[in-house]
Amino acid sequence: MLLCIATVAVLVAKASAVSACMFITYQPKMPKSLQK
Repeated sequence: MLLCIATVAVLVAKASAVSACMFITYQPKMPKSLQK
């Protein structure tokens, strides 16, 4: 059970990291203060 939860947490973290990288990469003109 804990392993399953940990796996899901890792997948979510990776997805969030990829989304953040894509957001920063494709919106370079946006001020860093607006990049939440």
